[in-house]
Amino acid sequence: MEKNYLSKVPLVILAVVLGLLAMYWIPPLSVGGWSMRKVDLLADVRNDSAVSELIANDSTLAKVVENPDTAVADGDQLADSLPPVLEGSHLTVDKKSGKLITMEDSIINAKAEVTETKSGVTSIIDMSDGASGGMTAFYNALAQAEYRPVRIAVIGDSFIEGDILTSKLRELLQQRFGGKGVGYLPMTTITASFSRTCRQTFKGWIQHKAVDRSGYVDAYNNITGNYFNASNGAWVNLTGLGSSYPHAGSCSSSTFYFLGGAGSGYVTAVVNNGDSTYFPLSANGVVGHATVYGNIKNVKWIVREPGNMVFLGTSMDCENGIIVDNLAMRSSSGQHLSRVPASIMSAFNQARRYDLVIIMYGLNVAGHNNSAYTAYCKTVAGAINNIKNNMPGTSVLVVGCSDREERTGTGWHTMKGVLGLIQAQKRVAIDCNVAFWDLYSAMGGEGSIVQMVRNGEASKDYTHITYKGGDRIARYLYDALMLGYENR
Repeated sequence: MEKNYLSKVPLVILAVVLGLLAMYWIPPLSVGGWSMRKVDLLADVRNDSAVSELIANDSTLAKVVENPDTAVADGDQLADSLPPVLEGSHLTVDKKSGKLITMEDSIINAKAEVTETKSGVTSIIDMSDGASGGMTAFYNALAQAEYRPVRIAVIGDSFIEGDILTSKLRELLQQRFGGKGVGYLPMTTITASFSRTCRQTFKGWIQHKAVDRSGYVDAYNNITGNYFNASNGAWVNLTGLGSSYPHAGSCSSSTFYFLGGAGSGYVTAVVNNGDSTYFPLSANGVVGHATVYGNIKNVKWIVREPGNMVFLGTSMDCENGIIVDNLAMRSSSGQHLSRVPASIMSAFNQARRYDLVIIMYGLNVAGHNNSAYTAYCKTVAGAINNIKNNMPGTSVLVVGCSDREERTGTGWHTMKGVLGLIQAQKRVAIDCNVAFWDLYSAMGGEGSIVQMVRNGEASKDYTHITYKGGDRIARYLYDALMLGYENR
């Protein structure tokens, strides 16, 4: 007689259900670029805790969730999904679209309503109301570019390293307002082999980066995130390249920057393989500098008897027109900016004054599932306030994160963490009263990086851009800056 196992079926079902419930705690797996969807047996009945609390305290939102198709003001329809919600934020209903949006979006959208617009241009949203840190100072400086240098620092991560994006932005601005040269360069760089604006060679430097886990001394921290020690005879050789971006081919001045102090050493500048000029390694201020002038296509700086002095970088500049510095640091989220000593931040600004600082971080912060960036907001706010306090008269522009997609079981989708990060960046701009530019929207929103990969404008990691893609995004940013300038 066969055994009857029917009585064991409930136990088997229970074991399967418990197993599926337990699989919720297994992080999503990625194989060959494919991301497996998270197993969540209760997904259809689960609410995000932050969203649930907000809904529980708002009867209007509770009705929205119960019936997403409920008509609201002017007959518009409500969104059928909730946006990322930051801690301390709340959801509201957009009067124009009828969709659920965050507090940050609501404020940005309201400001955008009174911002000058142009078809095809994603406008810069200035949250300063004319106060310090807003775009007005920069726009006024542009009007004086014929008579003085107008400097822009673009501070970011690997998205812009190698002068990607900034090379085209610089060229477009220099075409309109004058200027030449590639701006500031650290003593060494890992991207020297593929830069299209400057051939840079070097020897004898010991680099210290803010992203290093050990060995970086905050007492030497500065806006670039780099400092260097040198052996006797250390050198850096710069040659402008004008084939792809003509204004980068030469400059009218070159400067060598170091942290001040009295010493017996000196630095030599050799211009166009000709005469040498000597400068003692001493300075009255915190940041010392030495400058040579002329029609410079090549310059070599050589250090003698450096001792324990600390060095920063060099530059290829102009005496009037536009200067754009690419201050990129791979793997950085920009945390070092909040730790720069006030004395160094102020002294660097005196030696190399910036009219506009563009902050472009995000790739190293955005995760697959992050929706709260409270700590990130505090860090970036500290960085912006450090700039505003010690670089008076400087405009600050926060650029939102670019599209970054992941492949799931239903196709390519923007990482949820990217959308949450953009909300955080909007909050920082609002809280710090500075400007915000939505790169994600300018690119085309969800799916835009996928299309850029197909066009050869982005790498197949669906994160980083190529020079071709950088040129395109630079044009978007240039158009936004010019729209603000023309309507100042």
